[in-house]
Amino acid sequence: MNDLIHREKWYIRWYNYNKYSIPVIFTTIGTLIFTLFLDFRTGDINFQSHISAINVLTNQMVGFYLFCIYIIAIIQLFNSMAFSRKRSPISLILFTVLNALQILLVYLYVNVFYNEVEIRPDNFVIPSFGIFSMNIMMTGAVFYIIATIFAWFYVDWKYVKIEE
Repeated sequence: MNDLIHREKWYIRWYNYNKYSIPVIFTTIGTLIFTLFLDFRTGDINFQSHISAINVLTNQMVGFYLFCIYIIAIIQLFNSMAFSRKRSPISLILFTVLNALQILLVYLYVNVFYNEVEIRPDNFVIPSFGIFSMNIMMTGAVFYIIATIFAWFYVDWKYVKIEE
């Protein structure tokens, strides 16, 4: 009797139903990782991350890198939603270019910390919140890379825009 009623496993059903949303899921996770870990201070809690990390550096461009990372993360969240709906090659190219720019900015952001160690070898050590900030940025970048790979799998190369 079980052979007559064959049901797909839940994860196969989930994948078949949601496969075009996988880039959105990974982009959302990456965006949350990028944007949730801002510095804050309330009562006895003093959470230090990105802002505290860039305040100990002498390089002024690192603030611009952080700003661009945040802006691109928010843009990519909406861009990934548009891509999952249309799956057009143009959306894929925009998605890929912005993710590549995001990866470059994360690389530049992390590189500033290591350059600071080389510039001031006798009196600068990357603080623990600086290492935490770099790890957050690299983790978010990994999720963006995974989202880009999945987007390339699910693009509709025969996409034709239909006027509504």
